[in-house]
Amino acid sequence: MTTQRGQSAWFDAQTTAALLAIDPHGLGGICVKSQFGPIRDAWFAFLEAQIAPGACFQKIPLQIQDEQLLGGLDLEATLQYGKPVYSTGLLAKSHGGFIVLPMAERVSPHTIAHILQVVDRGEVRHPQQTAELTPCAFGMIAFDEGIAPDESMHPRLAEHMAFEVRLDPLSLNDCTDSLEITPTVIAEAKKRLPEIECDASFIESLMQSAAAFGVDSIRAGLFAVRAAKAMAALRNQNAVTEDEVVDAARLVLTHRATRMPTSREEQGPDESTDDTDSAEEEEQPNQQESKSEQDPQEQDDPNQNGDGDTDANEPKENMEQPSKDDLEELLIEAIRAGIPANALAQLNTELGRANSKQGSKGQFGQLQKNANSGRPAESWRGLPKGGKRLDLLKTIRAAVPWQTMRQAESKTKLPTVNRQRSRIQIRADDLHVKRYQQRQGVVTVFLVDASGSSATQRLAEAKGAVEQLLADCYIRRDEVAMIALRGRSADVVLPPTRSLVRAKRNLAALPGGGGTPLATGFAAVNEMALSIRRKGMTPLIVVMTDGVANVTLEGVGGRERAHQDALHTARQLRAAGHAILFIDTASAPQALAEALAKEMAAQYLPLPYINSGKAISQRAAYLARQ
Repeated sequence: MTTQRGQSAWFDAQTTAALLAIDPHGLGGICVKSQFGPIRDAWFAFLEAQIAPGACFQKIPLQIQDEQLLGGLDLEATLQYGKPVYSTGLLAKSHGGFIVLPMAERVSPHTIAHILQVVDRGEVRHPQQTAELTPCAFGMIAFDEGIAPDESMHPRLAEHMAFEVRLDPLSLNDCTDSLEITPTVIAEAKKRLPEIECDASFIESLMQSAAAFGVDSIRAGLFAVRAAKAMAALRNQNAVTEDEVVDAARLVLTHRATRMPTSREEQGPDESTDDTDSAEEEEQPNQQESKSEQDPQEQDDPNQNGDGDTDANEPKENMEQPSKDDLEELLIEAIRAGIPANALAQLNTELGRANSKQGSKGQFGQLQKNANSGRPAESWRGLPKGGKRLDLLKTIRAAVPWQTMRQAESKTKLPTVNRQRSRIQIRADDLHVKRYQQRQGVVTVFLVDASGSSATQRLAEAKGAVEQLLADCYIRRDEVAMIALRGRSADVVLPPTRSLVRAKRNLAALPGGGGTPLATGFAAVNEMALSIRRKGMTPLIVVMTDGVANVTLEGVGGRERAHQDALHTARQLRAAGHAILFIDTASAPQALAEALAKEMAAQYLPLPYINSGKAISQRAAYLARQ
């Protein structure tokens, strides 16, 4: 069944494709959040066949070497001709066209860094190549197939793309109609684009609208301006109008919103007045209020009569020209309307594109370099000893550029009778050894507050949240450990283990009551985490408490001293650099708990605001990757 919203979303997806075809490098690219299927194929076919036929679409493999991406030494040709011969990389081949990133959520940060460096510079050069820089400008099409919130494209890559479209909510019926855009229209729009003008007031309104929705990237505003110009070129106009500004804001800024604008921001900066102006308005209500209700251009109009009517010779366009405040309000409403209702509750989450690090499902723990086993990583210079393996190809590539110099040097140093013709001379500095990397195992350490304050209020709910995390740890094959706070000590009720049954049994048998020795618990969990790290594994600490400490490090009572000790040990956790998830188990969010979480640089989650254990497990899964 065709829906109006689905049809509109399909037309927006086609519009963004057309705008990208008009200004591929200026708009950066487009992120297509969609699983592989007929709808995604239909969108790509529209771009590839209908509006950009003949354009270069260069697919970038997921696991690609630097030489393939940037270009490098052609080893076979170099050995054949006896001089360095360089090959052209995939990025240089895509100049003037597009690069396609399948499964963009799994592209390594190393590859992303190379791509974005070329995008920012507009040129490419391999580190081994000393020739002139090769101009390289292209648009990016990234297919993000992530499903969970922690399976998203790297935020740095998303920042360099103007558009984002979501095709999964659409049905085949929504995609039956297509916009009537031909390659001829795109070609004419490209020629017209450099001459398109955009008024400074439009640019200012776009920037202020971006700030109102918490978009702090300067690229977003620049993309919105370029999108408005491309839209005007597509519509066969010579300048940007209000319609192009509204459409550009909706297409570029909607998916970047991180908060809803406040009422003050919605009113606009020009509506706020000081106390003096307010007093003057009270003294002269008939003059000021009637004047503010009129059109801004009519206020200073000398031909205006007493009835508020303009002169007959006044151009009609001036009466229809919107004011600056009206335009900003229109932009805010357009952006707000484009945000899905279910996304408003997720604007404050730190998952998805707000994550500063990249990961994929099933890959947890920190990356650990290894010389013998794991996934292949970039080779480095070194001698093949101590079990290290020689990377022959990398060694030859490092030696080839120096052959002319070495051949000449050998002719002067060696006698004629001892000279032997060699295809290539390799020295110790050229040797490269293979390197591998693998993810460390993760040990999730639970610090559970079983004191009297928690036991009488939220201990049962806290146990339910811990069981949710235990199930996720079992799926990821993580080890779990548990420390309980009760009385005057912190007891290790479960050492690191993979036994889910044992963990659940100990959790269920955990009694409540007694004091809250938070400082002792923080010190104990820090000691266990450091021990886990020394064994080559990654600790993840989950603290579940209401933050109210009443037992000091010495084991005596006193809330003030106990809280100060807790703050001190929390700073020690922060200095150790552990990944920590702090869950406030109080009946209402506590300032003390939030302060402790801040001191230990932990992710803070108040348990009453969590609808299910899924939110906790997602946050813990994200921290496990750090």
